[in-house]
Amino acid sequence: MKKTGNNQPAARTTPRPRRRIVLLAFGATFAIALGGAAFSYRNHVSAASLAHRYTDSNQPPITLDPLAFEGEARESYKIAREHPELLARLHCYCNCDVKLGHRNLLDCYRDTHAASCGICMGEARDAEQMSKQGSSIDDIRDALKSRYENQE
Repeated sequence: MKKTGNNQPAARTTPRPRRRIVLLAFGATFAIALGGAAFSYRNHVSAASLAHRYTDSNQPPITLDPLAFEGEARESYKIAREHPELLARLHCYCNCDVKLGHRNLLDCYRDTHAASCGICMGEARDAEQMSKQGSSIDDIRDALKSRYENQE
């Protein structure tokens, strides 16, 4: 150990226990945040890519089971399950993007929202019909916008 001019040992240069705790806490917080960000990024996928993944039998379905509903709701959930790539490319005009954070019409069918929303059910039905008639996605978007935009 070094001695100072008055034969006293020099002060220790190792961190104090409190400083170690702060550094460990900071490191742990950083590791948790980094892990959460990596998990979030890994699980963040667009609706279109989810629609594409639906065709893989190893993936869970991206809509609720149509058999859980009756009548018109069952039919619209069936449409969503059969045409997720179409609904993922369409805006829903029931204002659920603001109220529920939905990003597209397909999101309405990931929960029970669409079962009680005439706009969601009507949009899915109209989109499927127009798609079967050969309408382009832009034509379908324009038709849905003019038909449903101010209905809420």
